[in-house]
Amino acid sequence: MKKLRLFACVMFSLQLAACVTETTVVGSDRQVRPKTDEKEAARTRIALGINYLQRGDNAQAKFNLEKAKSLAPELAEVHNAMAYYYQQVAEYDAAEKSYQKAIDLEPDNADSYNNYGAFLCQRGKYQQAEQLLLQAISRPGYIRAADSYENIALCRLEQKDFIQAKSYLDLSIKHNASRPSALFNLASVHYAMTDLSAAQVLLDRMQNASQISPRSVLLSYQIAQEQQDYSRMQTAEQLLLTTYPQSQESLLFSQGKLNESEFSKLRQDYKQQLLQQPAEQRKTGVVQPKIKITRKKPPAVVAIQPEIVPAERTTETQSQAETLVQQHEVQQDETLYGIAERYSVTISDIISWNSLRDNQPIVRGQILWIGQQAPRQIEPQIEVPERYQIQYGDTLFRISMRYRVKLTSLLQWNNLTEQSPIRAGQFIYLKDPAQLEL
Repeated sequence: MKKLRLFACVMFSLQLAACVTETTVVGSDRQVRPKTDEKEAARTRIALGINYLQRGDNAQAKFNLEKAKSLAPELAEVHNAMAYYYQQVAEYDAAEKSYQKAIDLEPDNADSYNNYGAFLCQRGKYQQAEQLLLQAISRPGYIRAADSYENIALCRLEQKDFIQAKSYLDLSIKHNASRPSALFNLASVHYAMTDLSAAQVLLDRMQNASQISPRSVLLSYQIAQEQQDYSRMQTAEQLLLTTYPQSQESLLFSQGKLNESEFSKLRQDYKQQLLQQPAEQRKTGVVQPKIKITRKKPPAVVAIQPEIVPAERTTETQSQAETLVQQHEVQQDETLYGIAERYSVTISDIISWNSLRDNQPIVRGQILWIGQQAPRQIEPQIEVPERYQIQYGDTLFRISMRYRVKLTSLLQWNNLTEQSPIRAGQFIYLKDPAQLEL
């Protein structure tokens, strides 16, 4: 995707030219080189051009591709390659014309439709891109349907259509069950949609096939962190920091900035999509029924005690009590999305009622108000120890929030910076050590 490193369209496919062989004239020892087929010579030039392009030598790339075009101007592969070249050097109008020329020359060349569709998706022309990709899939004998289905999924994700993206990634995997990129992308989508178990199953399938990367390790860590699986968190942490110490993922981990990872951003996109749904439905003229919260008796629900108020406030308090009917205690692996579905309210309602911040995680045992307006609650007193032993999954930010200690103070007292790595078992001061010595 454009915002995330998570996705990259499957773009260019190329078959290298066959070798030219020598023959012997019957009755003679003289070696004769037959006339080279111009199409095969053009394909050889395409291969050279693409190789130069991948090495960053654009001048030699263009020379060989132009030579291929002069040898076989009616060959769709030539114009596909030229389009790819123009795309890499940001000559987008020329690229589009070359893709169109390739399709005009060979209307049944599925690769042309796939490559053109992937290009248009990157240019933000999603509807036209999806039509071309579906045309590629419908072409007889097309063996790379998994590529095209994945490309459609990426287009859908650019539009924040997670449901359709998931469906197309499922189709991609059905056509190629061991396709690493589709498995990884689908795992990322499941994580964004808070289906953690499904995400881990897909990652396991990918890693069992020896397909592993710092991105997949970081995703595995974030899944384990939400599931509070400390054993898998430790395994992923060690693998990430020892095998990929220079990666961007290791840097984010060491700095405690997992909320800036591509997967957290993808989840935020999904949350934004959910938050926008009611507004979009109002635009289409769909009347939303008023939310009526009834007195359910789900587990972990605490009844609200009525407040003793003066007589003049009795009516107001009774009206408020009808709305403030219950609290919800967050259970293991629960999400705001699941809680909102349970009580037939929106995520934005819960965020507003409880004054939650964007990206603020909810934790087991936390009390959430379900109603129109939460009463002002007295913050419970938290006993702050002098020192704290870091646990797996801790970050300095989370520790400062848990004990209500300013992050700047925490860093100063422990001679740390925001970039300083922390490790499980390490002790840090939660109070000013200078004051403790007095």
